[in-house]
Amino acid sequence: MQGTVAAAGAGMAAIALSSCSSGGDSQQEDGEPQVVTDSSQIVAVLDGDYENVSNSLSASSTWSLPLGTMLFHNGGNTWAAAMLTPESATSVNTVGVLSLSSGNLTTLLDVASLGASYSFFDVRCSDQVYAWIEINYTDGSWVLLGQGLSNGALYGSPVQLDSGDSDWEPPRFTVWNSSVIWQKMPLASGNRTTEYSHCYIWTVGSSEGQEIYESHGRFATTPRVSGSVLTIAPRVREGSGVYYGMTAVDITSSSYDQIDQLVLPRTVSPFDATYMNDQFVFSIEASYSGVGSLGNMGTFIGKEGGPYLYLRREPLAQVAGNGSRYLVKSQASHFVIDTEAQNYAVLISPDRSIDYGDFPATEGASSQFLTFATVRDDTGVPASVTARVFSI
Repeated sequence: MQGTVAAAGAGMAAIALSSCSSGGDSQQEDGEPQVVTDSSQIVAVLDGDYENVSNSLSASSTWSLPLGTMLFHNGGNTWAAAMLTPESATSVNTVGVLSLSSGNLTTLLDVASLGASYSFFDVRCSDQVYAWIEINYTDGSWVLLGQGLSNGALYGSPVQLDSGDSDWEPPRFTVWNSSVIWQKMPLASGNRTTEYSHCYIWTVGSSEGQEIYESHGRFATTPRVSGSVLTIAPRVREGSGVYYGMTAVDITSSSYDQIDQLVLPRTVSPFDATYMNDQFVFSIEASYSGVGSLGNMGTFIGKEGGPYLYLRREPLAQVAGNGSRYLVKSQASHFVIDTEAQNYAVLISPDRSIDYGDFPATEGASSQFLTFATVRDDTGVPASVTARVFSI
């Protein structure tokens, strides 16, 4: 159990982090590793099993944003969090929100709350809560903070949710409704590598955050929420080797009940995972030999026992979608996969985009899909960021 986090900064509240009454108890028995050697269990999107069709998605809104803007959309209908370029020489960066109706950017914080030695490191928001990390790059210390959000404006005082030094990795985190969910993990190369990792949740107005899950090793993926289901990938099958179990958790349950799990073959580490439509949508970043089809690089959709839909492309970001449609990032575009129609299309990046083109800002199931891409001007110099919203 974590102790109380000390407050830092004038007027800043702090919470205690505790094991809830059922957080550890609700972790069920781990499933069997899914070693798939039967080719009939794999439905290959690009190898003839799905039809290639023309793309029918078109942007409902397109905006030009300042160069360096990064966006993060957690499925709400109104706002996306934004990491922004500095407005003055006094700060490295600023953070704010993008209105998904008007395209207007609003700066919410232009100076880190812990002072000039800290910079903004990461940010997320829903329509009800704003969360961000401040980091001191000199000594590696960081804090995770949360604050209420209403109509695109902060209210109340910032709350310090967690903190760590250079032996602890800055948290991977997400938001859901009025809650912040994050993972506290030892740095893979630090002095605390034998410490357990924890997944916590805090809700605006609460004096205490609760533990959802304890992993006896580092989590493999960023926590993702789709609908009311949290997906995490803790170490499982302790004592049997290195196994990761993609785990779906009901975050509306007071005991954070596990509702599904898919254990990957030994040593296979997922790059990203989200539970959507009662299936895991997950990706593998590297190819593993001798462990079956789920050790191949690419993106999969399925659950324990199969079959698995498979897109044979290097994964670069999280998957988003709505209903039977899934949007999967490839190197310079997105694949739009429809599992009901059994076809796929390609969503092209904006003209003059550089490197990897569009990046998805949206995670999980959403009726809106937000992307952003750095684009060049007529001389070939990176000049701005193009944000696009698609209705799915």
